[in-house]
Amino acid sequence: MMLNDRFRKSGSRCAAILGMATAICLSSCGEKESETPASTEQPAPAVEAAPEAAVAAPETDHLAEAREALFQHAVYTLGQKVTSPDEFPQLNTMVKDMLELMRTYYGELQKGEPCEERARLALQIASTTRNLGAYAKAQGEYENALSEVESLPEAAKSTPEVQRMLSACHNGIGVCLLAQNKAAEALPKYEAALAVDEAQYQAVAPKDGEELPDGEVEPGLSRAATDMLDSYRCLGDCQRAVDDPEEARATYTKGHELAQRLKRLSSEMSIAYAKLLTSLGNLDNSMGKPKEAMGSWVVAAKICQSLNASSPKLEVKAETKRCFEALLPAIQSVGQQLQADQSAAQQKSEEEKAAAEAAAAENAAAEKAAAERLAAEQKAAEEKAAAEKAAAQEAANKRVRNRRRR
Repeated sequence: MMLNDRFRKSGSRCAAILGMATAICLSSCGEKESETPASTEQPAPAVEAAPEAAVAAPETDHLAEAREALFQHAVYTLGQKVTSPDEFPQLNTMVKDMLELMRTYYGELQKGEPCEERARLALQIASTTRNLGAYAKAQGEYENALSEVESLPEAAKSTPEVQRMLSACHNGIGVCLLAQNKAAEALPKYEAALAVDEAQYQAVAPKDGEELPDGEVEPGLSRAATDMLDSYRCLGDCQRAVDDPEEARATYTKGHELAQRLKRLSSEMSIAYAKLLTSLGNLDNSMGKPKEAMGSWVVAAKICQSLNASSPKLEVKAETKRCFEALLPAIQSVGQQLQADQSAAQQKSEEEKAAAEAAAAENAAAEKAAAERLAAEQKAAEEKAAAEKAAAQEAANKRVRNRRRR
């Protein structure tokens, strides 16, 4: 689709924005936020093929073509590249400018019939608005995107791509509600997203006992399983927020069991699994189970380290680095506490052992002293008895002698 007059008239401004977008898209270390569903990232729409010309084509403006292609790409990906506005205020301003352009482009699309491109753009507008921290406004944008998806023809709505958008809309509304401390309202949105993702996963899931073929995990299965793992994590996080830790644990456990059943995971599935384990560890730690928390965190950290070292994809390296660095402080802090607790327990055990040994020695000494006293008393009694017997015998002998003298 050709850009409208507003885009063409503001070429220099758009070029400056797109120049920054290029640098971000090519070099950004930040991927989607932990609560952002994977389904929000969609490929740019295909450029319509030009009709065959009966005469020689005019000279091509390669710069204009490149600018338009970059715009098409940036519209659907830039929202995923936003980092901290406080650290990069110029990036924040640029994203706001891009958001304004996206909304203008969306207004042009609204003049036609509902289509996937319009629904994707509405969803990206919502995600970008949320990335800017405007959660209340983003909620409305997600609800608008949900309406766009639901207005598509039934044949289009049944495709995996549109179903992923549907899940992303529900998930995005949940994220915005949760950010506004409305966890109870967010819960059914996360449940709706999980229901969509579960249906998509079941359509491509291997049968019970079926081993995945060697080689790369099939892309459709990878996307569906990644979405499922992300939805389990997001729903579990929301259940924690409504103070239902046992339900949260059950939800996280379902995600863990899913990953265990598949046995072999793609890079995207592994990252989603590491994030789920991180949330499970956070739950255990909040419930006073630091050892269990460390178990989950360490596995998640190892997944991130392994992927970071083995994957050639820059986005995988960036995301695993971010996840690992987020885990590291918790692992160090809780690890130090566990080590301190272990040292204290060991010291207490040694003190108790020393006290027990001292008590045993004291008891032994007391028993020995008592035995010696008893032996002495018994000896004294025996000596007394013997003396009394001897005295009695002497008295008897004396009486006998006296009788004889008479």
